[in-house]
Amino acid sequence: MTNSAIGLPPTRINRRRSTKALHDFFSRPFTQRRSQSIAGVRVSPRISVAPNYITSKHSINMSNTIEISITIHDFATTETAKEIICELYENETECEDKWTKVGTGSPVRFSRNIVFPDKFSYQYVFEKTQLIKAVFSRCSERDRPSSSSSDILATSIFKVDELIGSFGLQLRRQLQRTGSIANALSGTQRITEEYLGGIIVSAEMPEKEQPIVVQFHGKSLDRKDFLWDETAVFFRVFRLEEGKDDDSLIFLYESEAIKNHSHPQWAEFRLDTQDAADNRNRLLEIWVMYKDVDGKEGYIGKFLTTYAKMKYGPGSDNIYSVINDVKKAQKKSYENSGKMELVKFTDVSFYSFLDYIVSGTQLHFEIGVDFSSPEPVHELDQRRFDGELHMAIRAIGSIIRDYTPNRLFAAFGIGAKIPPTFHESNEFFLNFSMDPICRGLDGVMEAYRKAQTMVTPLKESKLSPVINYVTRMSHRSGFRGLHYHVLALFTRGEVTDLKEIQQALNSASDAPLSILIIGMGDYDFSPLQKLCSKRKDGRRDVVQFIHLKSLLNGAEAPWLNKSRIAETALRQVPQHMVQYMHNANIAAKPPIQVCRSPLFHSSSLIPDKPTEFDFELTKDIRHVGIEIPSLMPNLILPPDLSPRPRQDRRGSDSQYLDVETMRGSLTVRVPERCHSVLQTSREQYQRRLKERGLARMKFPRVELSTLESSGGSTQDSSL
Repeated sequence: MTNSAIGLPPTRINRRRSTKALHDFFSRPFTQRRSQSIAGVRVSPRISVAPNYITSKHSINMSNTIEISITIHDFATTETAKEIICELYENETECEDKWTKVGTGSPVRFSRNIVFPDKFSYQYVFEKTQLIKAVFSRCSERDRPSSSSSDILATSIFKVDELIGSFGLQLRRQLQRTGSIANALSGTQRITEEYLGGIIVSAEMPEKEQPIVVQFHGKSLDRKDFLWDETAVFFRVFRLEEGKDDDSLIFLYESEAIKNHSHPQWAEFRLDTQDAADNRNRLLEIWVMYKDVDGKEGYIGKFLTTYAKMKYGPGSDNIYSVINDVKKAQKKSYENSGKMELVKFTDVSFYSFLDYIVSGTQLHFEIGVDFSSPEPVHELDQRRFDGELHMAIRAIGSIIRDYTPNRLFAAFGIGAKIPPTFHESNEFFLNFSMDPICRGLDGVMEAYRKAQTMVTPLKESKLSPVINYVTRMSHRSGFRGLHYHVLALFTRGEVTDLKEIQQALNSASDAPLSILIIGMGDYDFSPLQKLCSKRKDGRRDVVQFIHLKSLLNGAEAPWLNKSRIAETALRQVPQHMVQYMHNANIAAKPPIQVCRSPLFHSSSLIPDKPTEFDFELTKDIRHVGIEIPSLMPNLILPPDLSPRPRQDRRGSDSQYLDVETMRGSLTVRVPERCHSVLQTSREQYQRRLKERGLARMKFPRVELSTLESSGGSTQDSSL
């Protein structure tokens, strides 16, 4: 048990070198030592520092908690204020009046570029559309935001899914006087008259607990009495911190007491990695004690170990002699007071769904639509089916698309006769092209509408061909652990290949894939429900059945139905993905770090200067009346994030070659040395340029790609 288990705070024992004082100290009941102060031993509680972040009402599960920080750059408001304050609100609906406050930051001095020091702790839920609104307002005299709406300087609304799915957990959004949920959900940023600057929203993962599992067995430990001994033996684990004057012992764990001195076998226990292995060679001091029937404790001996040594695992390297310093000083023939053996050591890392997403895992959404129907479909029923299908695809896809960088979705058709020969098919591309990929959710719905006018529905369908196809596609998607697929099958007909579906699901359990079978309409789907509820030993859960009719309520707003569909369909996807990663022994990588520059410059990958450009307007150009517009008029670069040229290795400008353009309007200084041609000398560059006639040529357009063919490299791919 730990200190928290026995009702005590973590304790620090400051000691001097007197072993006898420690022996006398540990011979007293542990619960009576907190206020004791004896020669050479002092006990004081450990000081814990509270982190500087603001917690939302959802902050319960630390594995899905993120810490959000806000930065304003190029604040272009005409308003003035002495101090500005940031408030964060959350909303899980599409109603503008449902905002709930997450927290309020501390006041910050008003300027053009503002970095808010506070971090807002927020509970992330994958299957929900979570919206965050950042409100920036003037600060009142009492360091509180003003209650007047006229004091609100700017706002910005963004989706948490976009932040989690963004590269490097960093999102850029524009500031507006008043934002709207509709614009945030559309996923587009349009610079309007209300544009007031921009914000950088960053997220961090809090430090997660990574315990190590340890188990010890004892052998031939000393007894209190040789014949009538009814004491129980236990041990305590301390972390040793050496100081100039004192050594500090920090209590970490206390085992259960066992009445067996000859061969006690204690249960395994856990130690937090930050406590036991902040330094791989941090000494752990383990005291072996005994306790009699009256509760009095006695000291048997101690031994030292480290995290690095225990990591070797059970064996001869981890068998320790328990030494009693008092007995060792009194008896010359003393060897030890028993043995302690490490029988188990496991370095446990618990990775959550959020850990894998942050480390770069992408989600892919595949759709399969079953056109079959056991009975002729009336026009009204077909319209209802189309509307429900559109709503379900939008509800599920609007969440998954934020985790797909290219937003391309594969769509398949099932249970129809397809042109040109109108043969029966249970696996065809919905867009009738050579590739099932559709661009965006709009592309999927457009492909469905076109296919509906071209195919003839069947009375029966088979789902296994599409499941097998997507399973093979998921295996070929790339490096393991970086891609995970979600297949949604929409059916309203009679499925006849239940055995084949079971076999396909068994194969899919070994693939990075989750399958959602969604029943549409009033058909009896009990066979499919029974099939999806089956569990095979040793197989990963991979499928879920959803009856769409049970989730729809015509009396409620459409966004409520969409939210209910997404929550029900995607609730088990994180668990499915984590199970696959653990079964495949795939560890989450460190979070992706975003480039410090807001514009990616390829020269950041090369240890030399970037290409330099010098724009000059000559008299000829001014005479003609030609103006060179700004290449990026809307580019906003805060001073602390603007890319700066790095210093030359040799401290001179001899590293560049000059190439001039027509009329001197643009002078390009091409780097002499690049990462790909570090062994090429300056003379070789000049000779190759002269051979191609590029040394002092004037040409209307700079084609730096020609320099690559001559042995050089441009370093800047943006030209």
